[in-house]
Amino acid sequence: MDIIVPHAIKRKELGGQISDEARKLFAKLKEKPELAIGISSPGLPPRSSLHKVYATTAGGARRLLFFCRHPGIPHLPQPAAAHPPSSNLNERWVLLFYRNKSDSVGRNMSPKNSDFTGQLSKNLTLALDDISNSTPTAPRFDVV
Repeated sequence: MDIIVPHAIKRKELGGQISDEARKLFAKLKEKPELAIGISSPGLPPRSSLHKVYATTAGGARRLLFFCRHPGIPHLPQPAAAHPPSSNLNERWVLLFYRNKSDSVGRNMSPKNSDFTGQLSKNLTLALDDISNSTPTAPRFDVV
């Protein structure tokens, strides 16, 4: 599994850098993707899903949300320095949220939370824009 971190999401959710804390969480998720819980949300693109992850770190409780496009969708472009794609090409998760549990979105990542649904739409648009406007020589995302 590859974890894609669009640059706009990296700036908005991670303060512009992928911290060691985040890298540890991503590594753990890659080892055990079953830690993620699938959630639904109206208005998602066809053949896509959301995966919510609850995590505890030295910095406190975290809530992460990933977007995944399933087969039938063109593959994401790979930056020149990216790792080779995993053997299961549909296992590319795009980070949308990396929130503290006390945040209004992180507290309740569900379609019933209006703060969540508003931010989901914005973050999904930012992420898809970065991915679709990336080129092999000028990627607008990191692969972790």
